[in-house]
Amino acid sequence: MALLKLTVLCSVVCVAVFDVRLVESQKLLPAPTLVFDSSVNQSAIKLYEAVKVLCTIPDRARKPAEVHLSFSNAINESFLSFTLWSYTTVIFTLGIKPEHETSFVCWYTDTQSKEKSEISSPINIVVSALSAPLAFLIPPVFPAGVDYKMQCETPLDGYINTTLSIYDRHIPDRAGNESFKYLTSAALNPGACCTRISRTNARGTLEYLCEMKVFFNGRTLISRSKPISDRPDELSVFLANTDTGTCHGTAHLKVRDEWRPLCFSSKFPVIASVANVVCRDLGCGHALDYNSFKNKDYNAVGTPNCTGTEKKVAECPVLSPGFCDKGTLQVICSVAFPAPKLKLEKHEVAPRVYVKTEETVTIECVFQSEIHDFASIVLIRNKQEIYSSRALPGYTLSWLLRAPVTEGEYACYIRAQLSSSYRTETSNIIGIYIYDPPPPGVVAAGVITTIMGLIILTLLCICGGKK
Repeated sequence: MALLKLTVLCSVVCVAVFDVRLVESQKLLPAPTLVFDSSVNQSAIKLYEAVKVLCTIPDRARKPAEVHLSFSNAINESFLSFTLWSYTTVIFTLGIKPEHETSFVCWYTDTQSKEKSEISSPINIVVSALSAPLAFLIPPVFPAGVDYKMQCETPLDGYINTTLSIYDRHIPDRAGNESFKYLTSAALNPGACCTRISRTNARGTLEYLCEMKVFFNGRTLISRSKPISDRPDELSVFLANTDTGTCHGTAHLKVRDEWRPLCFSSKFPVIASVANVVCRDLGCGHALDYNSFKNKDYNAVGTPNCTGTEKKVAECPVLSPGFCDKGTLQVICSVAFPAPKLKLEKHEVAPRVYVKTEETVTIECVFQSEIHDFASIVLIRNKQEIYSSRALPGYTLSWLLRAPVTEGEYACYIRAQLSSSYRTETSNIIGIYIYDPPPPGVVAAGVITTIMGLIILTLLCICGGKK
């Protein structure tokens, strides 16, 4: 009997100990905290906006810890997660879609013991605003009198249940409150992003406005763009550089009283045509060299779609700067790098020069350029290079042609030192030839003989006439 009581007592104690251990094993870790990042305006969260939330685990929590973000109605499913090896805070970024207008919680697990934490307090995401639609003109800049399009576009792809509307008004002569008038609207189909209208004869008298309406979770959200005008521009061209010349540098257009760089796209192979039109527009001859720099200028005006026959860049329709992926344009026009001048010392400048066999000749090539950089002055004979030397603009390079001078047609040109891809045109050509006149005595005897012959011939003619 005593043995039976002892057995029952031991069983009760064992069960009690087991229950205590089970309760301890199910105890949850302390809860983290979930808050919005300080950059988030909770009262104006925009649809499709990136919203940051911060989940912070307790300082004493063991690491590594796997931190999870979940919908509050599905706490066993992880929407986003991140493993913390150090620190205590994870920043989760949410691209706010319609289905994200709900509440979120966060929690964590000890990656070694697999213990879970309690759930954080929830945060509620309420969408109450939209990003402004995009309003722009095509082409983005233009001279007076041309045709253009006004386009209204969603700020991002993926909008659904969306309507875009376009309004316009005449620009008042003085400050006033003339209201915008409705022009057109379009309910966007899935995958569509924009609506547009066409206008003719730009005169700078109209302003446009875009309005976007999105039906969202039983309510309508509205946003509007800033007004834009159809003001034409002069579109003067300018080459910016660190020297004093005007015929080389980075190409800019004057837009709204501001000089903005041109930019280029790999989709439109028009760089050579644009470079030549830029030089022609400035009265700087033709393009000797051009190059596009990979660095993108975010103030770029766009890509002129020139054919190469235009007299001015303003005649070229400008494509959107959104296509720019080849950077800005560096142009060197022929006037900036003109052909040098060739001359012979102690001789008049002439296409043909005769020298004696024993005569040594000094030939000079005069290098002038508005590009203050070293270049190579190249001397050629019969179109073949025979000598070259580095020099700066304003320098006259001399070569000594020792007697007897090799006959031929001499000229020179300038080649860019840093790149052999371009050079000036060839200078004037001087033909150098050897001619040795006869000795003075021989010349005098010849002259006397000629005179005597003429006298005798004259006398014979006179006498013959008398007979």
